[in-house]
Amino acid sequence: MAEEYWANSYLSIARYYGGMKVNGDEYKIVNKDGITLEELSDPRSKHYVKEGKAILPGEPADLVRKDWIPIYKKLGRDRTIELVKNGMTLKEAKIITKNRKE
Repeated sequence: MAEEYWANSYLSIARYYGGMKVNGDEYKIVNKDGITLEELSDPRSKHYVKEGKAILPGEPADLVRKDWIPIYKKLGRDRTIELVKNGMTLKEAKIITKNRKE
């Protein structure tokens, strides 16, 4: 879910925790590359941002269901959002990801 949809709703609580659970599903905030806010903020992570903000103002900060994050990383932000908007299931998205050539 793109930031413009979640940031000004009850889901905005996610910005304080890096994610949230809704009806048993876990959601994480990710940057445009699918790296979670937790990884960007953890000094032990290879993705740790040492100086400045983990996600810069103006950069995408999407709220993604945890099991969709590998799809997001593989297919990219725009393609993943397109699949979700078109009602693609996780199983179907995994097949697309698996069949995608590097």
